[in-house]
Amino acid sequence: MEWKYCLPIPWTDPASRVALEDVYLIPPAGSTHLIPEWFTLEGLHSFTGGTREEKLDRLGPADYIIDDAMDMLVRQEDFDKHELLEWTRLFIKMQSGDPNPVLVEASPAECAERLSGTSIVQRGRAGIGPMKLLFVHARGDPSRSFPEQVLNGDPRVAFRTVSLGDEEFSAPEEELISWADVIVVMEKRMRHIIRRRLKPAGRTKRVVCLHLPEQYDMQDPTYLRLFRERIEVYLAKLSLEGVP
Repeated sequence: MEWKYCLPIPWTDPASRVALEDVYLIPPAGSTHLIPEWFTLEGLHSFTGGTREEKLDRLGPADYIIDDAMDMLVRQEDFDKHELLEWTRLFIKMQSGDPNPVLVEASPAECAERLSGTSIVQRGRAGIGPMKLLFVHARGDPSRSFPEQVLNGDPRVAFRTVSLGDEEFSAPEEELISWADVIVVMEKRMRHIIRRRLKPAGRTKRVVCLHLPEQYDMQDPTYLRLFRERIEVYLAKLSLEGVP
């Protein structure tokens, strides 16, 4: 069956290599039991999911593992576009049962229609405004202050920070989710929670995970540094410059 895919940022050089990429998959036309959704491929060299040794321990003897947060870890340091698409085909086979998926890149118009998270460069040219990030934290998470510390005053980014227990999140969820281009969470479990609570919207909206614990030692100076470094990685993936 023919599947279409979108990449959040055009991969202008197919030979360039990355260790982390998100892919938006659009199932074949007429598929009533499948919905479009994001999936993430990560190699051993990515910052997510712990150290390289920890990733190898998770893999065990397998060449790849797929978890229920739609992440696929592979026994490969990094990958080019061709390798990304090969792993994506394997992911589709395992998750949907399609024995022979054919991948076709969606047109720029189709991607623009489905993906609100256009880059800051594209936004500037179109006069759309800053990238809108929604940080969703667990109730009472002390890291709620970090987006403001790191991103406050940056004209390229608009952001809002909520906790699962906030009335702002529990009542007008659709309005908040509709406002955001990208949802950012600290722990992978929060991706599960968001996808359960928001149902289809939680699967079709891009959710990135910084892979940092919700609870941490307030006296530990490395936590803010890690938060800054990891948000910079995703801002770079969204064609933004690094956070000052």
